[in-house]
Amino acid sequence: MPGPRLDTSWGTSEARRIRQIPESRLEACGIDTQNALLAGEPEIIAVRQQMPSVEERKAERRAPAFSTTGRRQVARYPAQTTALRASGAWIFAPFDRVVLSVDRMAAAWRENQELHQRIAELKLENERLRIGGIENQELRRSLQLPISRRYNLQPVEILALSGEGLPTSATISAGRRQGISVGDAVLTGDGLLGRIGEAFDDLSRVTLVTDPNSAVACEVESTGVLGVLRLATIPHPRLVLANVPLTDTVHVGQRVLTSGYSRHYPRGLAVGRVVRAVPDASRLMLEVEVEPAVRLSRLRHAFVIPGAGRLGGS
Repeated sequence: MPGPRLDTSWGTSEARRIRQIPESRLEACGIDTQNALLAGEPEIIAVRQQMPSVEERKAERRAPAFSTTGRRQVARYPAQTTALRASGAWIFAPFDRVVLSVDRMAAAWRENQELHQRIAELKLENERLRIGGIENQELRRSLQLPISRRYNLQPVEILALSGEGLPTSATISAGRRQGISVGDAVLTGDGLLGRIGEAFDDLSRVTLVTDPNSAVACEVESTGVLGVLRLATIPHPRLVLANVPLTDTVHVGQRVLTSGYSRHYPRGLAVGRVVRAVPDASRLMLEVEVEPAVRLSRLRHAFVIPGAGRLGGS
């Protein structure tokens, strides 16, 4: 709808002077700018003529920083608004830091509680496993079976990885002077990494399980299905548990461990997990794809079992 028109009896000059009066100055003088200006009240002209420039500036400074138009607030003086925001940020900055510190302390407290709970659970589990280990030793002794040995772990640092696309070998920071020998098993906290291929005075080269010439005798946990872990390159590089009959039962998600039938690796070391089990091209054997337990892209430290093959291998 078009707005109300100015009284044409004033003349063109008076109407132009009325429109030139700033809204803030009219409000400072107590004049309703929404009605008076459009209604054409003559006293507006008198106010405009009698207001000195100094008084205009004072009234302008006293005017509110926002004008309300309907339900919207429009910033009348952006510079004043920016100064107010900066002052507010400076005043409330210490409170923001306090709130942030309290939030961090609460998060640290919750994490500390979770860690304490996890430590307690691990202690209970460790005690349960210790008792189970003692019972197992007693049963093996009563059955006149060989007593399982505990191996000493030699910590080493991974200095370099080599191989195109998929790493096939690694260099570690220990050698013959540290008691490392060719054939010793190398592992991380996640599982089997490989074996010592070459040993020098203070360095050694590790042949990883992903090496094309590597073969590891393995078994599927809980079912005892036996196979040999090898690297298959077609159609893409992957670890495959070979020589598994089609009649054997293998499920996705089952763990694959060393079987102890290899000359270099003791029994029970984690190798990986089954991610795919399908019949091969001959329809006589299973092709079991295994995801390695060790993330080869995140190797920093490892452990060597000195003499593992000589002590526990067969």
